[in-house]
Amino acid sequence: MITFSETYPILRAACDCVREERASVTEQVLQNVWYEQQLAADGLRTLEGHRLRVLSPGWWNHQEGPDFKGAQIDFNGRTFAGDVEVHFRSSAWRQHGHHLDPRYEGVILHVILDEEAAPAPAATLGGRSVPTLALRPWLAKDLLALSSDYETELQTAPCGTGSCAALVPEYGTHALEHFLDLAGEWRLLNKSRQMRERMDQAGEEQALYEYLMYACGFSHFKHHFQAVARALPYERARQLSRQDPLLLEATLFQVAGLLPEVLPPGTSAVPHFARLRALRHEKLPGLKSLPIEWRRVGIRPNNYPERRLGGMAQFIARTASKGLAATLREIWQPECTAIERRRQIEKLFPTALGFWATHCTWTGKRLARPTLPLGETRARAIIGNVFIPAGLAVARRERDPALEERVFEFFCALPAESGNHITKLMLPRVLGPEKKIRLNFRRQQGLLQMYQDWCEPNPSCRNCGLLRYLEREALLQK
Repeated sequence: MITFSETYPILRAACDCVREERASVTEQVLQNVWYEQQLAADGLRTLEGHRLRVLSPGWWNHQEGPDFKGAQIDFNGRTFAGDVEVHFRSSAWRQHGHHLDPRYEGVILHVILDEEAAPAPAATLGGRSVPTLALRPWLAKDLLALSSDYETELQTAPCGTGSCAALVPEYGTHALEHFLDLAGEWRLLNKSRQMRERMDQAGEEQALYEYLMYACGFSHFKHHFQAVARALPYERARQLSRQDPLLLEATLFQVAGLLPEVLPPGTSAVPHFARLRALRHEKLPGLKSLPIEWRRVGIRPNNYPERRLGGMAQFIARTASKGLAATLREIWQPECTAIERRRQIEKLFPTALGFWATHCTWTGKRLARPTLPLGETRARAIIGNVFIPAGLAVARRERDPALEERVFEFFCALPAESGNHITKLMLPRVLGPEKKIRLNFRRQQGLLQMYQDWCEPNPSCRNCGLLRYLEREALLQK
């Protein structure tokens, strides 16, 4: 029986891949921990001794100012609303000048990783003291394990060819390819475990819906889309789509704050906007929008949130009769080739029809030709990063080895995504400028895991245990 291998962490430990925590765990990981509340449910206390209970972590702010806006926190039995700032150390509050910045006047909690020997208490411009919570004593699990759970936006810069590339001319690429396969499987296993935890908390349908929306939002808007999915639960979204697919679209746009009351003066009539606005007034009176800011600087118009959200409304409508989970289970069950299974999944995605196939905004110019609101690249990313780990989560949850085998075979056969900045950096680093390998989705995932665990924390390759492992494996294969 073919299943996903769990050899990678054993290999990593055997090669003495020890990383200094602060070099490998970014501040964004701490922000993820706070946002997902990967903390003990009870007993939280600030460094000042205040009893603390988090009612809401707030809205993740990706612009200037505090990291989270509008949090709701119970201090000693009284509920307060305000902002939250996250740092590694308490001293960063003053180092970053927050004590002189009026934007931090509304912060009610300073979150740090560890208590310092000589802490520097946080205070606002007005002189108000800000309570501090040190995360480490309350973490739900080891910080490095949490770090590998999260898809962080890794900052990379060209770092040349790695030492492992020197092995390729002499030994070939077989050892590296085998390692990347193991690393890719481990990465998918971690995603599957995280998804299964969410399924246990919120149910299979809601978890699938949240991860689908998260992946649809891609790097710039993923947390925005996730917030919309939690504000409009799947069962309600499905109910609305079965009533009228346009009603679901109007609801998603209203919750996201992307359905204005009126279009700018001088704008030509937009019948699609008029229909959604009429549905909002008729069917959705009083439905409030989330306080989300959709910053579009550096975003290609084809990736604007309106198009993605319009595409998601169509996707949910196309799968609403049976539901997301049942629809995917039907695709996983039969014995068929990986290509046939992929084509069945791709049929779930919307076609290039409707308003958002030819527009990027309400008032922009019409596109030269109809374009998929969820393009082939985004669909491939959703299949690999959502549907495969979800299938594995269900297989292990229900102890179904036959299903796991079908998921594994599909995973191995899935073609590569469009390369991202990390995979584009890693390929010449590990192979050298001339060599190539057969790259599929599994090996792309392996490159990402390899970067996270080995290359990002040790770009100089000094004393790299992986180098010794690859050389040993290459010799054994000779």
